[in-house]
Amino acid sequence: MRRLIWFVVVIVALTAVAVWLADNPGRVDIRWQNYALSTSVAVLAVAVALVAVVCAVVYQLWRWLRAGPRRLVAGRAARRREQGYLALTKGLVAVAAGDPKSARRHGRETGRLIDNPLNLLLLAQAAQLEGNETAARRHFRAMLEHAETEFLGLRGLLVQATKAGDWNAALGHARRAYALRPETEWVNSALFDLEVRAGDWRGAQKALESAARHKHVGAAEEPRRRAVLLAERARAARAQGRDDEALALAREAHKLAPDLVAANGLAAGLLAAAGKERAAARLLEDGWAQAPHPDLARAYAALVPEERPLERVKRFERLVRRNPGHAEGHMALAEAALAAELWGAARAHLEAAVRERATQRVFRLLATLEEREHADDAAARGWLLRAASAPADAAWACDKCGAVSIAWGARCDACGAFDALAWKAPPAPAVAVAAAIEATPLPAVADEARPAVVVDATPVRE
Repeated sequence: MRRLIWFVVVIVALTAVAVWLADNPGRVDIRWQNYALSTSVAVLAVAVALVAVVCAVVYQLWRWLRAGPRRLVAGRAARRREQGYLALTKGLVAVAAGDPKSARRHGRETGRLIDNPLNLLLLAQAAQLEGNETAARRHFRAMLEHAETEFLGLRGLLVQATKAGDWNAALGHARRAYALRPETEWVNSALFDLEVRAGDWRGAQKALESAARHKHVGAAEEPRRRAVLLAERARAARAQGRDDEALALAREAHKLAPDLVAANGLAAGLLAAAGKERAAARLLEDGWAQAPHPDLARAYAALVPEERPLERVKRFERLVRRNPGHAEGHMALAEAALAAELWGAARAHLEAAVRERATQRVFRLLATLEEREHADDAAARGWLLRAASAPADAAWACDKCGAVSIAWGARCDACGAFDALAWKAPPAPAVAVAAAIEATPLPAVADEARPAVVVDATPVRE
């Protein structure tokens, strides 16, 4: 509506000007040298307008001719760019459809038409579809030379190295990707797993802290993970003779996860070695209240190596009261009572343990009781026969793959899962292994008051 009104106004104005000029034609005389021109004002105005139009047309034509070559080159480049991106799109569609030949053809066409590093990704994916990992690796490495595709190239190389089991290369790629984009979730996750696999517990802790900072790890999960890493760092420091550092790390791990047996046993052993037996006892008692475990009982016994058997029974009663009724408490008191030759108390605790968890270890102790109290070999053989068919005793079994480990570790040696070892009844195929673990003699109490928790021989790097 506004355009119509404006058009009518313009027509009316032009008409009014034309009528006015017709009513007042006027006269214009132009003399230049020997020439004279006489005309009306209207004709002169029309002539001036025509000259202006001709000049404008000539000027535009001159500009068009001048810009022609440049426009021709730009148009050709635009067509090549359009064709290149079309080829790139077709190549990506071919990759998604699982057509490596078409993907490779479109990838080469894209590289011929345009200079775009995404073409390298297309060629790498086409090579992977064909199973040519060498070519894919070459394209991924070429992507590292472009800032736009460096991160994608690192991810491709990381995946390749992981599949090939080249963990050192995978760790290097993960660290470089983390330096580029530390906020990316998969980078934090991959870096953490690879640092754990490499035994670089300090590096794994840094990766965990980054993941927690970027909300990639739950608030309830992060303290447990950090405690496990601190326990491994404490073990590494102890192995290298840095006992003060090991104690500080182990105590921090205990505060974060009071049920972490390895940290509790290690911290208690180091406290005892420093002459702080009462603090060690309190720490073990707190750990027992959270998760009773044979290693804690051994560490508790090691606090007073020259203790008389009856005094040890009384001291263990104080420990067991922190978590009464637990099968491990009955087992610990039964062993102490056996050493003190309190046959009735030992039998009562073993019978209570049978009611809680009738495992091979309980029946073997009952056999020992029969031998020592009554010298009844027949009764002892009967308990041993029951032990042979009884459920396996608890062991460090992996929640992920079921593999059994002789000692606790931050990761499963079989599948590499982090914090997957739990003290529980192992799967059926591992019964023999569990029996071997229980048959291992208790470690002798040395003068150094070493912790009773078994430390594996796997090399660790602080």
